[in-house]
Amino acid sequence: MPRIARHLLFAAGVVLALAGLLTLLAWALVDSESVRQRIDNTASRAAGMEVRVDGPVGIRVFPAPEFRLQDLRIRNGGSEWLGAPRANLRVRILPLLSGRVEVGGIDLVEPELRLVRDSDGAFNFIAARPAEGSGERQPFAIRHFRARAATMAFTDQASGEHIEAEGCDLTGRDLEWRPAQSSPAIDLPDFQADLACRSVTYGALELSGLQARISARDRRLEINPLTGQVFDGRLNARLESDLSGSSPAHALGLELAGFRVERFFETFQPGHAVEGSATFVAQLSFSGRLPSEMVADLNGQAGLFGTELVLHGQDLDEQLSRYASTQRFNLVDTAALFVAGPAGLAITRGYGFASLFGETDDRTPIRELVSEWDVAGGVATARDVALATAENRIALDGGLDFVNLQFRDMRVAVIDPEGCALVEQRIQGGFHDPKIEEPDVLVTLVAPFVDLLERGIALFTDSPCDPFYTGRVAHP
Repeated sequence: MPRIARHLLFAAGVVLALAGLLTLLAWALVDSESVRQRIDNTASRAAGMEVRVDGPVGIRVFPAPEFRLQDLRIRNGGSEWLGAPRANLRVRILPLLSGRVEVGGIDLVEPELRLVRDSDGAFNFIAARPAEGSGERQPFAIRHFRARAATMAFTDQASGEHIEAEGCDLTGRDLEWRPAQSSPAIDLPDFQADLACRSVTYGALELSGLQARISARDRRLEINPLTGQVFDGRLNARLESDLSGSSPAHALGLELAGFRVERFFETFQPGHAVEGSATFVAQLSFSGRLPSEMVADLNGQAGLFGTELVLHGQDLDEQLSRYASTQRFNLVDTAALFVAGPAGLAITRGYGFASLFGETDDRTPIRELVSEWDVAGGVATARDVALATAENRIALDGGLDFVNLQFRDMRVAVIDPEGCALVEQRIQGGFHDPKIEEPDVLVTLVAPFVDLLERGIALFTDSPCDPFYTGRVAHP
């Protein structure tokens, strides 16, 4: 490039820089109230909701033009969903020369986000579409954004569910929002971000050390990977959501590996109940705006797997060995172990674990636990559900209807080496008020119960049985 051209470009750059500095100085000489109003009006028009700065506004010129805002608040329809004691707003020089404020980056310090989904499925942090004739909102873009030491809470008013997150840092880029004027899709901006939170709490569940990578484009959201610690186990999950249509669609995959079972059971039943580690996996899809719609469209698979567990409070093998004389053993109590992973939250609200976990010094080593379920239309059906102790094998069959909150012909049985049921018990009715039938002895107890288990039902019947269980858990 000729020397004179380089000199001209340098001179032009100096002129632009001086013009920008003079513009900022002019803004600085204007009273704080006028600056605050300009920022409020510009941001409110772009976001389609009320953006307000209640504190003073400062200006920093070097090393980059920046407004320092005190007490930033954002409201949507009267609901305040973001408040930040301090926000640093970096602006672009060229638009500023013509009197426009365009954000190049924003840094929120210790913000508090109170996110809500109302009973109609609308979010308080997503602007409603303008009424006809009110004019179209303009798209906007922010190249970099960050939230430091954030606190977040999300409440679903339809279900009453509540999630809280503390100590969160969010760093993102390329945020671009293009308002949808007529489409029923949710107005989700495009962006990419990394999220880290010290803790996330959902009811009795707590996730620590959360790390997530988030991206959104064309109203499709992906969180992958999402990692953290739950019940001392390692969580690895991903979520894909398509928000472009009238009914949002979601796909969830997760694995919680090596979690401590005793930590899980303590959230429902205080005291030392079950000990050991297990793994929970799930691949689920669902759609809808309301929780009831999502449950009705729930499909996929879920499973709980564990080995070398210990059940405290009773000795299942001893109770079964005395069953022929006492007839008092309740098989449904043991079924709580099977459903503790995929359906524990539902079943424990009704049936509970109190009768399963006694207060004695007895214990039962559980050699293997498998609990695999197929889910279709909100109904979980047992695919391979069984456990093996040192001397016995117990299996479960039937379904859990989460749409109507009912057991579907659920049966629990003691299984012989051929997979045949020696004793069977049924549970039906609602999760909150189940009907538990008396155990049904399917063979005549002409020999000691342990002998029946060891020799198989075929020796005591004239015809082979229809196997109750054919899954992977082997007989002791």
